[in-house]
Amino acid sequence: MTRREIVGVSVLTALGATLRVFHLGTQSLWLDELFSVFLARRDWQAIVEGTAQDTMPPLYYLFLHLALQFGTDEVAARAVSCWFGIATIPLFYLLARALFGTRPAFIASGLLTLNPFHTFFAQEARMYTQLAFFSLAALFFFWRAWYAGARCDWTFFVLAMTLAFYTHSLAFLNLLALDLFALTQRALWWQRWRALVVAHLAIVMLFAPWLVILVQQAARVQSGFWGTTPSPLVLVMTPYLLLFANAAPAWAVQFTLFITFTLFVVGGFTARRALRAGSAESHALVFALMALGVPLLTLYVLSLVRPMFVERTLIATSFGLYLGLGWLATRAQPRTVNAALVGLLLVAMAAVLPNYYFNPDAHKPPMREAARAVAAQFQVGDVVVHTSDSSALAFLYYAPQLSNEFLAGDPDYVTETTRGRSGRIAGLVPREMSAVIAGRSRVWLVVALDHNIEYQKARVLEFDLGFTRVMHQTCGGIDLLLYRVR
Repeated sequence: MTRREIVGVSVLTALGATLRVFHLGTQSLWLDELFSVFLARRDWQAIVEGTAQDTMPPLYYLFLHLALQFGTDEVAARAVSCWFGIATIPLFYLLARALFGTRPAFIASGLLTLNPFHTFFAQEARMYTQLAFFSLAALFFFWRAWYAGARCDWTFFVLAMTLAFYTHSLAFLNLLALDLFALTQRALWWQRWRALVVAHLAIVMLFAPWLVILVQQAARVQSGFWGTTPSPLVLVMTPYLLLFANAAPAWAVQFTLFITFTLFVVGGFTARRALRAGSAESHALVFALMALGVPLLTLYVLSLVRPMFVERTLIATSFGLYLGLGWLATRAQPRTVNAALVGLLLVAMAAVLPNYYFNPDAHKPPMREAARAVAAQFQVGDVVVHTSDSSALAFLYYAPQLSNEFLAGDPDYVTETTRGRSGRIAGLVPREMSAVIAGRSRVWLVVALDHNIEYQKARVLEFDLGFTRVMHQTCGGIDLLLYRVR
């Protein structure tokens, strides 16, 4: 790279780091993050055993375990995600530059830098930015290995893809995209197929210790995942979410949708025209389209059989989208119009980010504040009872000194869905109400209507009929009810 490129990439990385670190610890941890933290607090063997009972491999939790040695607050909990989110920016530039050259690479990297979707997951204590980083590294080294054939590139590709496999159970979707891309490259296929097969065998061998467990995890997902069958609309809404997440305020949604779908249509037609013309960059364009389309379509088809379509698991497919937009802004005709559309997209991304940072309605539930409110009024002999696992885990994290109990009866724990199993792994033990209130004079009932709403409302009615309500507070949609036991 030239000195000018190094400076430019450094500026983008610094800007991306600022956006990802800014307000990193402001929002409370929510259910999935709390699960991550409670699991990662254990020793390494217990982490592996815990993840084996859940649905994900253990690598992220092992990294998080190391991070938690340096702190216990929200910043420490999200540090791993933040670091991988920042490291993704310069690596993505290298891939975009290898595919399309300097100018498209800077535009595509700008989209990644300002992207609310990546910023959001860089500030969440989950494995998605780690999955994105390792999947991106696999894309980068595969491209180099496929066209140069260097053994070191094949080796790094194997290592990156294996680490992605140990990060998330759906990482195979990104490998499938590369395989299908390879099948489209007839000229190189006969030169590279042996190396590709060897790479696959190496990945299987390195991932073999987890394969048996993965089969068991897949069976559990089949029997108790919480998703619903997706509609075809997700195929067009997912690219929008990969650009804006849910950061756009209500007044900006129509505009951001218009920009996204206009680019979607324009980009589709111009890419089709470029591929038909056999442009010099057609191979790179096919690579980007495969990286975007194959995982998206595959997950959609799989979800028609067993619902498991969750947009955040497709975070690595976003790179194909940004690559395509970078190409569109600098190569496709009419260039001025396309560049203006991509420029509007960049402006829109920057404009909606403040809504993510400062609008309480766009934030995670304020569990920290709710726990502190109860702790400030808690008296000896009180007990805090939860109808939702999200508040139960949050209070165990933010107010462990209180007597916290999770009520038995939640449908996700009775039938032990994926959510219920994860809660038990994190340490939740549902208890019957009679045992919880025995010997207590006052009961705090914390209600977070985030799931099984009718069940939770029924439990509130049960408390209203059985005890005397003396106080009702709300904290960001979380109800704090105080009862005197008769």
